[in-house]
Amino acid sequence: MRILLPLSIVLLWNSLSAQLNEYEGYYIFPINTGSQNYLAGTVGEIRSSHFHTGIDVKTGGEIGVPIYAAADGYVSRIKVSTEGYGHTLYMAHPNGTFSVYAHLDKFQIGLEKYARAKQYKEESYDIDLFPKKDVFYFKQGDVIGYSGNTGSSSGPHLHFEIRDKNQKPMDLLQFGFKEIQDRIPPIVRKIAFTCLDPDARVNELFGRYEFDLIKVNNAYRVNVPIQLTGKVGVEVYSYDPMDGIPNKNGIVKTVMLVDDDTAFYEDKSVLHFSKQRNILQHYNYQASKLGSRRFNKLYLDDGNEHNIYEVTNRGINFIDQKRITIFAEDSYENLSITEIEINEDKIVYPPKVRFSSYEILGNNLHIRSKNGAGVRVKEWKAISPYYFDGNYYYYLWDIDKGLPRNIFIDGKTMETGYVVTIPSNQKISYHQQEFECSYGSRALFDTLHLSFEKEIDSVRNIELFKFKNPLDPLRTDISISLNPSHPYNEEKSHVYSVFGQRYNFMGGDWAENQIQFQTRDLVTYTILEDTVAPKIQSVKSVFAHNTFRIEDELSGIKSYRGELDGEFLLMRYEPKKNLIWPITENPNIPIKGELKIEVIDNANNKTIYNIVI
Repeated sequence: MRILLPLSIVLLWNSLSAQLNEYEGYYIFPINTGSQNYLAGTVGEIRSSHFHTGIDVKTGGEIGVPIYAAADGYVSRIKVSTEGYGHTLYMAHPNGTFSVYAHLDKFQIGLEKYARAKQYKEESYDIDLFPKKDVFYFKQGDVIGYSGNTGSSSGPHLHFEIRDKNQKPMDLLQFGFKEIQDRIPPIVRKIAFTCLDPDARVNELFGRYEFDLIKVNNAYRVNVPIQLTGKVGVEVYSYDPMDGIPNKNGIVKTVMLVDDDTAFYEDKSVLHFSKQRNILQHYNYQASKLGSRRFNKLYLDDGNEHNIYEVTNRGINFIDQKRITIFAEDSYENLSITEIEINEDKIVYPPKVRFSSYEILGNNLHIRSKNGAGVRVKEWKAISPYYFDGNYYYYLWDIDKGLPRNIFIDGKTMETGYVVTIPSNQKISYHQQEFECSYGSRALFDTLHLSFEKEIDSVRNIELFKFKNPLDPLRTDISISLNPSHPYNEEKSHVYSVFGQRYNFMGGDWAENQIQFQTRDLVTYTILEDTVAPKIQSVKSVFAHNTFRIEDELSGIKSYRGELDGEFLLMRYEPKKNLIWPITENPNIPIKGELKIEVIDNANNKTIYNIVI
């Protein structure tokens, strides 16, 4: 099937794979070596804010499965954290590469003692250590730790990475591990087309539209005619199944041809940590936030600086092209083909519209109305429809002419909340009565049409600062200062994001009756006072004797500390279960004496709990 690809792509495809072939046979599989294993995640899988950089190996729900050194080498880093990778080991190997073993429950005994001593010395559970070269040297196959569920893991598994000499994660499934079997080609469920200029149309409508795919004669196809005109971006929702598991894993290589020309080629065999945030432009972030899947864009969107693309486009200008062909290949060279015939001489049907009154797509305001003369926009200017589908009229307004604060549709006035347009690649501050915001030159992927509304929720008696751009991703943090009209106890009051009845602590610092905080989300915020101290309760647990539940109902836990007879006592924290328990420097010495636990929340409310054990 590979012969269907153009020769130039075949040569590039093989060249990139050959770069990884030098590592084949150098490593052993680090868990259940020699037996079939199953994966819950692969390299290049699209996560919400990054590409997955390793493989997630299932452990059947078990904790404590031995983890082996994948190759000879020394432990160059030991990290213990309640977040992220949790308990993690990093190994350096003689060939210049690195391996990473994350979410461990505990380390090999020598490493465990070393880490425990450092935790007691620094009086901190979270540590990040860099032992000197060869202090902890292991041969291939030596036990270096035991699998767990620490950090942000949502279930017991091993996260395993192999990084190249420049610390770039590589697709290690191309190294020939026999423990993983994959004879199933990628599945392509949906294709989407997005209009990228005002003259673009998908089956005569402007917008972004998804179509289901069905497999016919070994290729995925749509079951309705497709007509495309103007500059259109192509997107796919696809994933890679593997033998014996239902998980939807990532696809390494994707190629798109338009007629016989290569229009797009991505290869995620090697990733770059510094480019990870660009994933928010790689998949359709806006559609995902509105409830769709994470569609892989087969075009380069504004602000996307990722370097996984060998060939790309800014959208295809469709005039008389006849065919789109998409190839998707997984790490085991299983190949899927999608073939879309376009602009055929057949009756087309308008795609299903997902918005009710209006949407903002790119630099265009797209409006739907029952009344052909019932839409007015900026300064109440009437505009004409570009299409009528038999039930609704459709309108377009170029936002470059100004995004209106109000839209009049079918006798109703709708407020967009638009306040200002902020260009990308510039350092800019904006001020108005209710808030101030500052953007660094790298903060925006694209021009931002900022919308805002201030509201008083009389039921909850809170101020709502509603930034109405949740569909606009930010590359870096921006600074926002809120100017409240209510009085607050500044020592106990902080900013919280608001999602219905749920609040997430954001923090913030007060100065001159303003509170400033950092964020990457333009959503709704409020200011709340937290005067309630955390709760500490002794509980029975499978984790250890003398286990305690610590909880805080609003701002969340900031810190905790244990002391035994007045001396520091290390306590392990499992935030997913809100549990802590003591760990002595010498596990053979029982914990006896007067135990004191101090827990502080993010509003600096403190609870002290004393018990004799």
